[in-house]
Amino acid sequence: MRITLEFVGEKNLVLPIHYNYIVQGFLYDLMGDSEFAAFLHDEGFQYEKRKFKLFTFSRIEGEFKILTDSKGQKKISIKPPFKFTVASPLDEFIFDISKNALKKEYCHFNGQKFILNSLNIDNPPVFKNKARIKFISPVVMYTTLKDGDIKYTYYYSPWDEKFSPLLLNNLLKKYELVYKIKAKDPYFKLYPLSEKEDRRYSKMIKYKNVYVKGWMGIYDVESSPELLELAYYTGLGAKNSQGFGCFEIIG
Repeated sequence: MRITLEFVGEKNLVLPIHYNYIVQGFLYDLMGDSEFAAFLHDEGFQYEKRKFKLFTFSRIEGEFKILTDSKGQKKISIKPPFKFTVASPLDEFIFDISKNALKKEYCHFNGQKFILNSLNIDNPPVFKNKARIKFISPVVMYTTLKDGDIKYTYYYSPWDEKFSPLLLNNLLKKYELVYKIKAKDPYFKLYPLSEKEDRRYSKMIKYKNVYVKGWMGIYDVESSPELLELAYYTGLGAKNSQGFGCFEIIG
């Protein structure tokens, strides 16, 4: 299920440039104090050494400008109305945040009050073997490598031949967690629309104290429909619950 939440208020929403953790925290707060909320926040769903939260969200959409404060730090100022999309194959998660958002007189973002103007359940698209998608939060794929005793994170680009196989492997793990069976005849391939790596779409996002490299843009996809559907609700790639890999189907 996917929902889009739109907010209004008298003043602009002012956030740090890197605000993913603020939106993530807002969603966790909406879940309240249920056992499921504690499980999702603290543990998640384990597959071998990986843990998955099985939700994703987009960047905030709205008219904005970049400001520099008195300390020289950049911030983003977003004019209401602003909105963002939340997606998950876990209906309990979507129902919980929807119910609690609708109950609130005000919703708080980083100490700033706004009113929920609308909450829309997005109509699902038709999932086919081919699609054109647009990322509404950066897609991330990485591996951890060692150089002697030093470990480091290597981030792949969509132009790397390993990118699609890694996306597929990630999706297969999520598929087993959601459906409790292995996917039949799985296939997933992402095609950048430009022949060479286009750094205009490269984004460095700071999540808490770690920089994460992801990619925006429009891409063509060939996929088994059930995996495309799963990706639509869980997000593509890694770190989905931190606000990465959310996309819309545009063709």
